[in-house]
Amino acid sequence: MQFQDFSSSFIISAIIIYSQLVLADSDKKVSWGGFIDGQYAFDFNNPPDGDRSFTTQPSRANEFNINLAFIEAKAESSKTRSRFALQTGTSVQSNYLSEPQKGSISGGELSRHIQEARVGYKVSENTWLDAGIFFAHVGSESFISKDNLTLTRSLVAEFSPYYLSGVKLTHSFSNQLTGQLLVTNGWQNISENNTDKNVGTGIEFANDQWSLAYNTLLGREVSADLNGSARGSEFRHFHDFILKSHAPGPWEWVAQYDVGFQKKQNFSTESQWQGATLLSRYSLNADQKIALRLEAYQDRDQIIIVTNEADAFNGYGLSVGFDQILPDGIFWRSELRYLKATRDIFPKESKLSSENMTATTSWAVSF
Repeated sequence: MQFQDFSSSFIISAIIIYSQLVLADSDKKVSWGGFIDGQYAFDFNNPPDGDRSFTTQPSRANEFNINLAFIEAKAESSKTRSRFALQTGTSVQSNYLSEPQKGSISGGELSRHIQEARVGYKVSENTWLDAGIFFAHVGSESFISKDNLTLTRSLVAEFSPYYLSGVKLTHSFSNQLTGQLLVTNGWQNISENNTDKNVGTGIEFANDQWSLAYNTLLGREVSADLNGSARGSEFRHFHDFILKSHAPGPWEWVAQYDVGFQKKQNFSTESQWQGATLLSRYSLNADQKIALRLEAYQDRDQIIIVTNEADAFNGYGLSVGFDQILPDGIFWRSELRYLKATRDIFPKESKLSSENMTATTSWAVSF
């Protein structure tokens, strides 16, 4: 049996089994949903193999393709909550490329199709314990485009975890203050690449006007090979700050700053990387919106962004977009994005360039 046939059979069987289990409990409320996002991106650099660098969405240049499609089942009761979602698309292929392959029963061939598989139990009135594969607590942008102010992802979103595998404890100290404690396999990996576990924390204060969050990830991590040389496991600590508006009105905005540190091999000093983004969206009316993004990212020692060149990633960007909401859960979104680096790192036909311009349009439906 081919792997594609096995994957299809597994997905169908898993959905049927899951639905029977959750429906067996009369206290549970079950809901189904899905999302399909078809995209076309015209990359003015025309990368030679069609793969776009430094992004998962859009990950392919100058072709029509499915960016992300998923189907989900949710079940909730007074004491439990769960979500099971299966996915496919070019963004999935891109985002799970670094999923570790350690041993013969691991790797991304199957795990990349699991967007979330989590089960939660209400420990007390204000405390939940969740376990499984779940979206990461860091960052202000979702892997699902419809949930974001801009169509594509900022650099800080692309180069911090979208998903984690482990357990998390969430406690509401009050109506405005929430905290999280996590233990995970590592920095966006389902399979392990070393013998250590990561610890994560999160604290968020929110009122009717705005929210402020501070999130962390700490643990020993293995960076990708640098210029053909393997790198060992070193201690990394990452800090994520998010300020977000919640005030009613036509304006929405989010400001985010990330900074991370990792011990240099055989040295007492640390490498540092950092990034920031400012996202804003203005509603012209109920169905039309304009989005704007400013961003910058710097990783001198190529801890997170490996360019496969002598020069590291150090650049900034500007994006402008237009959203049209159509009936029956259909979204038509378009965006023009410009990135500028201090060195030639963006593939451009048979050479490299310090600039990259991309025009992206998306036709998506949520159900």
